[in-house]
Amino acid sequence: MSDSPRLIDPASHAPAINEIAAALAKVNADGAIPGTTVSLVRLRIGQLLGSTYFTARARKEADDTAERLDAVATWREAPYFTDAERAALALTEAVHTPNPTGERVPDELFDEAAKHYSPREIVALTTVMGQIGFFIPLALIGRPKPGVSFAEQWRE
Repeated sequence: MSDSPRLIDPASHAPAINEIAAALAKVNADGAIPGTTVSLVRLRIGQLLGSTYFTARARKEADDTAERLDAVATWREAPYFTDAERAALALTEAVHTPNPTGERVPDELFDEAAKHYSPREIVALTTVMGQIGFFIPLALIGRPKPGVSFAEQWRE
C-alpha cells in the first residue's frame, strides 16, 4: 500500500464538491452542538469505518483530553462522557452500523437523544454525521494522507 493519495483534487473533476462541503461546514459552524461532541462523533465514525484518515484528522482537530479521545472506542464503559455525549455517540453508532434485528435508530434511542438535544440540535448532529458521510467515499477510495484536510492536500 502506497502512502500517496489515489485521487488528487477530486473537486477539479466535480466542482460542486466544494459548494456542498461549504454548505455543510456552514451548518456545522453555527455552534448548535458543542465542539467537543462534534469531535467525539467524528472520531467514532472514523473508528467504525476503520479509516486512518478520519481518526487521525478527528484527533488532530479535537480540543479534548487524550484520555477522553482514547476512550471513544469503549465509550459505553468509559466514565469520561456526559449523558448528552453518550446519546450522540449512540446515535452515531446506530447510523453507521447495521442492525440485523430492526431499524437502526429505534424510538427509544431517539427519545434518549431528545432528552439531551432540541430538534435543532438533533438536526445539527445529523448534519455533522452527514458531512463526514459525504466525504466517506472520497476518503476510502481516494485514500488521502491521514491527518491532513482534503483542502490542504488537494492544493498540492
